Amino acid sequence: MTVYVEIEDLKEIRRLNDHLSKRLITALPRIETRIIGDPHGSYQVGVRFFSGSGKGVFYWTGFLSDDKQTASNLFGHGEPGARVPLYIDVQFNVPVVRFSRKSGGAFLRHIPSQKVVLAHRGIATLGHGRVSKTQLFEQMDATLQEAATGKGIDDFLLIGELESPSLIDDIDVFSSDLRQAVRTIKTVPASNGRKAPGGTVGNTNSISSKLRGYFDEFSGKRLLKGRGKTVADCYHGTVVRKIKDYFAGQGETLKSQAIDLTVILGKQVYLFEVKTSSDPQSIYTALGQLTAHAPIVAEYAPGKDLVRVMVVPELPNKRLCSLMKEKLGIRLLTYTRSANGRILFDDLDQLK
Repeated sequence: MTVYVEIEDLKEIRRLNDHLSKRLITALPRIETRIIGDPHGSYQVGVRFFSGSGKGVFYWTGFLSDDKQTASNLFGHGEPGARVPLYIDVQFNVPVVRFSRKSGGAFLRHIPSQKVVLAHRGIATLGHGRVSKTQLFEQMDATLQEAATGKGIDDFLLIGELESPSLIDDIDVFSSDLRQAVRTIKTVPASNGRKAPGGTVGNTNSISSKLRGYFDEFSGKRLLKGRGKTVADCYHGTVVRKIKDYFAGQGETLKSQAIDLTVILGKQVYLFEVKTSSDPQSIYTALGQLTAHAPIVAEYAPGKDLVRVMVVPELPNKRLCSLMKEKLGIRLLTYTRSANGRILFDDLDQLK
């Protein structure tokens, strides 16, 4: 049994999109008629802002495509009341007449809980062309998950749970994240056919490119076996992002589908493994991942102290804590998630 399955029934897609629209209408009270600009031209539509003033305010507009085949949801950021065009950060478009995977948006069902999750296929444009999915997935902080579809297993970026109280914030962050990823891909050239991580130009002799080469070995399609996860998967990426933001400007950051986060500083290299549960299976899985990845990271960061960090919502039992700290040399970092989705860390400053 797969953990996620794509919803392909058109009647249900229409119902879910209508429900999404109602949530957005309730949450975004400021209404304006604005010009939306994109590579194919510009058009005037009604948009809804999160607030009536400020710069970089989250907005949404929703409508049917001209041929009535697609429900379009456009998200972005702009200044309410300004006389300038608004630009699109992300398009969450779904089919409503004939099922198609040509649009970016998707609804997934989380099988263990039967809850619905908004997801994105990684379809994004740069000018008049599409961005490479491989590059986009490497740059995005959002959680990448596999789901069963009518055409087999495919990769999706999770945005948020449809009924979550933090959904609006989740979409807001996701749209900013995607736009920043596209900008990075646009401004930083690839090296030897591979995009360098962390917004830096690739160098075949650098730690970054060597680590990226290792990371790439974990890419590709895999069979998805049943796992007892919850929709906490949706905020896994948020936890990773918060740690990454903490180290912003202090060194290089690298991530992949297999490795949550590596931060390379002057004298130290941090290897993070994030879990959204502290149950025994999650703890032992994290132990195995930190153990397997540590030698590779250490090999490509000679002379630097390797700090392995397990990030969990609560500490495991005392015996495991003692084993990890005293015998295995693994640091533990805990966090809490508020009702509105805010991630708060305990003792993050003490890692340094």
